[in-house]
Amino acid sequence: MQRILIIDDDEDIIETVGSLLKFEGYDVDFAITTEKGIEKLEENIPDLVLLDIMFPDKKTKGFDAAAIIKDLYADLPLFVFTAINREYAFDFSMDDIKADEFINKPVKLDRLLELIKKYT
Repeated sequence: MQRILIIDDDEDIIETVGSLLKFEGYDVDFAITTEKGIEKLEENIPDLVLLDIMFPDKKTKGFDAAAIIKDLYADLPLFVFTAINREYAFDFSMDDIKADEFINKPVKLDRLLELIKKYT
């Protein structure tokens, strides 16, 4: 069974996306901080990571976590998802962040599943 790690402080996202992925047959793990997420990666590398950008202690903390994850595990598929472009006047693109896919929140679940199947 393929394993997906969700790193997000939003419990609704973890529950919604996690439930969908479990229903689709994936093993799902989660972390509510980037530090815990990176620890979980070091313990057991998943098949794919879903990473939020904005965290309460630093609005762009996911950028730093994405760089660390890709430096450590260059071939690990990493998707970032966020509402940062909608909530803040940040203008960034995939060129600004180390990730395989960028998904805006609210997450379109059909599109997310399509992308996950492409990478796993």
